[in-house]
Amino acid sequence: MDTGQLVLIIVLAVVVVAAVIIAVVVGRKKKTELNRRRAGELREKADQEAVGAHQAKAQSAQAEAAAVQAEVEANRLRREADRHAEKAEEASGRVEEHLRHADKVDPDVRTGPRPGERHRS
Repeated sequence: MDTGQLVLIIVLAVVVVAAVIIAVVVGRKKKTELNRRRAGELREKADQEAVGAHQAKAQSAQAEAAAVQAEVEANRLRREADRHAEKAEEASGRVEEHLRHADKVDPDVRTGPRPGERHRS
């Protein structure tokens, strides 16, 4: 092997090493750019999902408010129903009282129970 061949082999080795280094650097840059683009897409997707999550929270809050409002209305209606039931009970009591009084005043009403019948009290 003469000096010319040795220099050629060394030059070729340096060129190959330089090409490998350049390929590695370019590959890393491409990978870095690809990762940068992928990260941007993921952030964009996260932003879109954050908007969806915010909308879902707003809808949940609206549904909760509607449920509370319905509960308040139901409680109001229960109180109203209770008042009506009390009035109905009072009216029934007055009706019974008027009937007892009418029976006492009416000379045609027997004071004792009829056979097979119970006396109103």
